[in-house]
Amino acid sequence: MQYVLKDKVFPEIGAWADELAQIRRDIHAHPELGFETKRTVALLKEKLHSWGVTELDDTTVPGALIAVVDGARPGPAVALRGDIDALPMPDNSENAWKSQTELRCHACGHDGHATWLLGAMRYLQEKKNEFAGRVVGVFQPAEEIGKGARAVEASGILDKLGVREIYGCHDEPTIRKGAFGLCAGPAQASTDFFYISVKGRGVHAARPHLGIDPIPAVGLLISGLQTIVSRKVMPIQPAVLSISSVNGGRYNAPNVIPTEVTLSGTVRTFSEDVRNQIEHEMKVMVETIAASESCTGELRYDRLVPALINPPETMEHVRDFIVKHFGADAAEPMDMTMGGEDFAEFLFKRPGAMIRVGIRDDAHEASLHHPTFDFNDEVIPLASTYLAGIALERLKALAA
Repeated sequence: MQYVLKDKVFPEIGAWADELAQIRRDIHAHPELGFETKRTVALLKEKLHSWGVTELDDTTVPGALIAVVDGARPGPAVALRGDIDALPMPDNSENAWKSQTELRCHACGHDGHATWLLGAMRYLQEKKNEFAGRVVGVFQPAEEIGKGARAVEASGILDKLGVREIYGCHDEPTIRKGAFGLCAGPAQASTDFFYISVKGRGVHAARPHLGIDPIPAVGLLISGLQTIVSRKVMPIQPAVLSISSVNGGRYNAPNVIPTEVTLSGTVRTFSEDVRNQIEHEMKVMVETIAASESCTGELRYDRLVPALINPPETMEHVRDFIVKHFGADAAEPMDMTMGGEDFAEFLFKRPGAMIRVGIRDDAHEASLHHPTFDFNDEVIPLASTYLAGIALERLKALAA
């Protein structure tokens, strides 16, 4: 198999390119959701064990696999993370390895993330006599539901293993293959979901005066909620409040006013103060606007992940490594995005970095979360080399 930057990839990893691609396609064909990743973990565990990685923990965190490679001498510990869960959506690709499970699909590239971490851990196992310290591989479930990284941190396993820094990467179809997207400081927004219920009293649509119609209240509420970002949040603070679903009544029952209308959506921002402000303003609006139309309004506001802030110091280490090892053209600046990433939970506890790995070419142009999306196997050796290389670089620096 051809792969990008062949002359820059660690030769051992390059030699495994075909094998790694086959593993990735196996994972892609058998996607699993949330914490229910039993088959994926079993496959990862089998491969790692066959390569000599024997310190494997698949019980401390449900759905996760923690792999440890200790060097020849004691030293600091760094962690590498790859998420492994899929999405509850169809796979409409035409690949031979397309999903074999209905309404489950690796449309975000986590099959690739798991595989490039496999390659990195295999390389580190082969080189264990050449470095001091410890590398912890975190094969993490439940990123798509924003709960996996929190579960890993809550278990205390990274503290127990002495992890001082953590590094990860995510595929990116807007960046060409062979390049990395780097963003220091605020990189990805916090992610919250909200669910709203507005209740009135259902009635025949020809006799609205005998009921309480929740639909006008919801119309006012939709307009009002949009003023939170435009009129209440400080204009220089990035924020998004998107209403993504509105459900009330039945399309084929046009003469029935419903009792209840529901809404759901998401809030994104980089500031905890703004996050708190938006939740407060939403609660006030839901209750008061509903009451103004003689309805009752309820808000459920679920905080999933905080904003991902890449520490500038560790990002500088990452950029230096990429430029030195892969060339200046491989390091591309990337703007911050309102998309969420639960790797932020790790960076709340310890330094590290989350970067993007470009996968774009003529055959890989579909966006993330699109039903025709497929990962680009040509970048697996490159990303494995980055992960193994940055781990070794940081171990040396931390031990100095």
